[in-house]
Amino acid sequence: MKNLPHDFEDYVKKVAGLSVTWGAPVPRALPQYLARQYALHEVIVGKRIFLGILLKDNSEFKPAAFVKHLRQLLADSGGQEGYCLFARDLPGYIRRRLVERQIPFVTPGQQMYWPALGLAAQARKTGKMPVPVEALSPAAQAVVIYALNGKITGPVTPKVLAGVLGYAGMTMSRALDEIEANNVGRVARQGRERLLDFPGERRDLWQAALPYLRSPVRKTTRIREKAWPVKSRIKAGQTALAELSMLVAPAEPVYAIGRQAWKKQAKSIERIPVEDEGTCRVEIWRYDPALFAEGGRVDPFSLYLSLREEQDERVESAAEKMVEQVL
Repeated sequence: MKNLPHDFEDYVKKVAGLSVTWGAPVPRALPQYLARQYALHEVIVGKRIFLGILLKDNSEFKPAAFVKHLRQLLADSGGQEGYCLFARDLPGYIRRRLVERQIPFVTPGQQMYWPALGLAAQARKTGKMPVPVEALSPAAQAVVIYALNGKITGPVTPKVLAGVLGYAGMTMSRALDEIEANNVGRVARQGRERLLDFPGERRDLWQAALPYLRSPVRKTTRIREKAWPVKSRIKAGQTALAELSMLVAPAEPVYAIGRQAWKKQAKSIERIPVEDEGTCRVEIWRYDPALFAEGGRVDPFSLYLSLREEQDERVESAAEKMVEQVL
């Protein structure tokens, strides 16, 4: 952090061609919780003086909270024309939020947004910037479901996630792009490594991700239950929901299987066109339900998503109560 003032001066001079100086600390009595997170300095740009707000720790930084902090940070700031936030680095979605709120900031080497100086610049990247998607890909949704089931407890790399979830490294890297672009999770960089984290409670993640999550079911087929190996029987649909609620289990059991696993078994199994004695329904999922299954059932979050389009109010109510209980 001690090199940040020097990096800031070099970055502004290089990008904007302005003479800029990181000045002396501004003596101000701040509450302890603010003093731990921010340091105040004069910033001199040409003949203009601004209040520089140095972010000491960005791990828990939230733009909405910063707006509230400003009232105390800017108290008694006479003689300065405005302020600007400075940080070593900030995730892309945080920087977008700052721009949306018109909060001036500089992250050397990344981005500068300083309307009072008429400046807005962003570092060029060799690839395209991640863009939001209407629905997360199966790989990205698998990451979110993995986190919702309590399996991600701290920053994790795409390589680790790829190994655990069974995806290629490039696929997992794109999944992180989607998660970051849609503000579902936080992606930070440590050297050349990307780190994904989901700060906050599971309820926060569920609410943030839900608009971009879709049913994991690609299609459903019907087969003879005796033809389905017992070891492959992961209960799904209303069969699984009945075990977690007061609903009565359907006469025709429902099971789930991943797309790749289904391909290995599909050729030797006869499809049955109508419900009959001894038949069951098999849901072929976009991602492997076995990754998150517990107690022989699909996980509750994927189960909710698979039933979200059900028209039966009893099913809808039971599914919502199930998720609420888990959260």
